[in-house]
Amino acid sequence: MKTKKETLEKRLAAIEKKVEEAFEKMLETASDDDIKKYEMLKKQAEEVMEEIETVEALEEKEDLEEGGIPKGIQKDKPKALSEREQFGKNLVEAVSKGTTFSGLLPSECAQNIQMKKEKIARIRGLCTVHQANGEYTVMVEGDDVVVDYIEEAGTFGETTPSIKPIGLQALKLGALTKVSEEYIADLGVDVMGYIEDKFAKAFAKKEDKEILFGTGTSSSKTKIRGIATNAASGNIVTAASATTVTWSEVKSTIQKLKAYRTNAHIVCSQTLLDIIHEFKDGSTYMFPQQSTITQIMGIPVVVSDEFPALAANAVAMIVGDFSYYHICDRKSIELKTLNELYAATGQVGIRGQERIDGDLALADAFAVLKMKAGA
Repeated sequence: MKTKKETLEKRLAAIEKKVEEAFEKMLETASDDDIKKYEMLKKQAEEVMEEIETVEALEEKEDLEEGGIPKGIQKDKPKALSEREQFGKNLVEAVSKGTTFSGLLPSECAQNIQMKKEKIARIRGLCTVHQANGEYTVMVEGDDVVVDYIEEAGTFGETTPSIKPIGLQALKLGALTKVSEEYIADLGVDVMGYIEDKFAKAFAKKEDKEILFGTGTSSSKTKIRGIATNAASGNIVTAASATTVTWSEVKSTIQKLKAYRTNAHIVCSQTLLDIIHEFKDGSTYMFPQQSTITQIMGIPVVVSDEFPALAANAVAMIVGDFSYYHICDRKSIELKTLNELYAATGQVGIRGQERIDGDLALADAFAVLKMKAGA
């Protein structure tokens, strides 16, 4: 039979789950109703916590009256706050007192952001990732070794496969955002989780977009070299329309990869996938209408929100073996609080930056489907 304390703890867990859901909804909409609901649930949680404390106090009193050891003494010592939690606590206290508090967020935050970023990113996980402190050089295969017939007692014709290096540098990606002091005051140490989630999502999306569409060039390495702008010219298929594509064009793009189709992935927008879903062979749909397309011609499909709308000259689809795209992480994401910067508006600035670079190791391993240049 459950004790009163166990019943209250179960009730508290249920309310805390609702508090988390209400908080996420409040951040999305910031409506008065959502804020009131969050505050009401938070108050309920506090009231149940007070009931639990009262029950614990009564139990401790009973133990003392019976000559036992107070339960408070039997309990383990409170667990010390982690570096991450302590930083959040200091930030909240500084904001509540109106003082200035700035500095680097703990390394634990950077690690959490990196892990969350890996889960959120759709494209980065398909690529080859290197960790390095400085510029990193990747040796890339070039022309293949040539095998040919040799006459008896004849000489072997020498072939030299060209192996070229590509240098991955340390380009800087950065972001600066603001968080209201009211949110920080309500969140307590959970402010760290909020910051980690927001920056992990932002950097994951930016990295994915740069891998696909980065405008860096070999001669000007100030930006990441993306696939769409650096794929082999012979691997680019242009649609006959500026607004839609045909099955023949999709198939032709995939076939451009030749042997590199073995480990390839197709990356496109949901809009394009919806068009492909409607393709017919005569009067029969080519893809099952009651299920989502996960493969085309045996190649896995990845949907990305980074693609532009289907319009003149826009990239509609990228297909390739992404292991031939190399990323170098020189430095993990570093965050710093700058609450003095926005003190006049009652906000705290959070600045994030990372050092990263990306490049195609082999342009022939990718193919691109583009829309017609004009209507």
